[in-house]
Amino acid sequence: MYRECSHCGRPFTKDDFVKEESRGMESERKAMGLEGTRFLFYTCPRCAYADIFIDILALPGDTPEGFQERRGTLEATVKGLHAEGVEVVVTAK
Repeated sequence: MYRECSHCGRPFTKDDFVKEESRGMESERKAMGLEGTRFLFYTCPRCAYADIFIDILALPGDTPEGFQERRGTLEATVKGLHAEGVEVVVTAK
């Protein structure tokens, strides 16, 4: 999937993916029992910002309405998060 820096617009490459950070976020997600999401962490070598992509995945038995409700809830939660030099991007898969 095409991903770009939400700060400067530079396209991310596989070298910008931070495997250790992504793995840690995925471990925390699993420990909290969050299903139907995937966390990916990228850093931009151009502007030094980081993007955390949260992919929302359809669950077995998900209705279109249920999927949109989960997405809306997650987006509302993410809007309240702020960190210096980090953006959180929610995408539907």
